[in-house]
Amino acid sequence: MAEQERAAPRLTVGSLLGVPLGSAPGPAPGGAPPPSAGMRLSPLPAAEIESAGWTVRGGEVRLGEPPAGIGANGVEQLDYNNPFNQVMERVWFDGKIVYAVDLGEIDVDPSRVKVAQEYQIVYNVELDDAGKLKRPPELVPGQLNIYDSIPGMEKYSPIWQFNYVVVPRDYQPNTLRSESDCLSSGYRILHSAVFEN
Repeated sequence: MAEQERAAPRLTVGSLLGVPLGSAPGPAPGGAPPPSAGMRLSPLPAAEIESAGWTVRGGEVRLGEPPAGIGANGVEQLDYNNPFNQVMERVWFDGKIVYAVDLGEIDVDPSRVKVAQEYQIVYNVELDDAGKLKRPPELVPGQLNIYDSIPGMEKYSPIWQFNYVVVPRDYQPNTLRSESDCLSSGYRILHSAVFEN
């Protein structure tokens, strides 16, 4: 009786197969196939439980789909439903807009950890002797940050080291759209010890 009164297990956020935690997928009552009949639910070979290159659309795992790529409008053609409600941002890479998930500031030793370069366009910034921010920088409203690389490039890393490009008040937002734009701009660039994942 107590077992019948116990609530059925609830779905978890990470349950990609729609199966309650602690139970296994199987046929529905009456022999009907489970809801995700198009997918092989159980048992999956070990190599297919976790793998690189997966995409998920409508709850169905797909393998080997090419990366989204950049559309004719210069924007990454990304499909992403942000299931964990993470902070996302648009950034410039080589004159094109790509998307990134901001997981926050971290401390790393760049002599031991590979880092990529991120450029933030600011009116004002002040760093201490260790290269850390003394106070938040004064950002240029509407300007997107700039990445030096994207996944698949040799110099890419998910750890970003901030470079602050100090521009005058008459700077037009998003004039700078690439690392090369920043480096050839003639504006002062402060290389910091601020890192973000």
